[in-house]
Amino acid sequence: MLKRSTLLTLGTFILFGCGGGESDQPSPAPAPAPAPATEAAATASGPVAADWISVDDGARTVTIDLVAGSTDANNRWNFNGFANGEATVVVPAGYAVTLNFENRDPVNYHSVGVLERAASYPAIFDDATPVFDGAITSNATSMTEATAPGGGTESITFTASAAGEYALVCPVPAHAVTGMWIGFDVSESGESGLRN
Repeated sequence: MLKRSTLLTLGTFILFGCGGGESDQPSPAPAPAPAPATEAAATASGPVAADWISVDDGARTVTIDLVAGSTDANNRWNFNGFANGEATVVVPAGYAVTLNFENRDPVNYHSVGVLERAASYPAIFDDATPVFDGAITSNATSMTEATAPGGGTESITFTASAAGEYALVCPVPAHAVTGMWIGFDVSESGESGLRN
């Protein structure tokens, strides 16, 4: 067994040998805490490529293959599996956008239009005028004449002429109010892709 004096000497050696004693030198400032990984990643990166968004910078065109009801998320009231603004499609300002829309929901009619972004949407749209000419599917507010369930399709083409934050919205009654919308940003800097 070690004697008490040996233990005290050993403890003193460890304390001062490891820098635990007093010093004339100022202590270094503590390192700043790192930012949370998700916050740092969101700040450092812009939109990412998505296989359903194709951009041709030479031709100044964007093609978006948008599918309603592609998953069970949000009762199938989703666009490519996203609802409630969970994702944002980003396109460069001035580009011609072709939106190929397909409704895979087996039961409900759906539509899509580029509308003003809002904190919430009405159950029934009095006015579903798109922000860009031609940026809405046919009969967009009809529960029986919008794009048909089970694989109905429609394509629309429009020019994303003004930078800003908009939304891809389904104006069929009760759909947008229950979350059938995602962001649609038009970027002045030329960014493109998907932000989520």
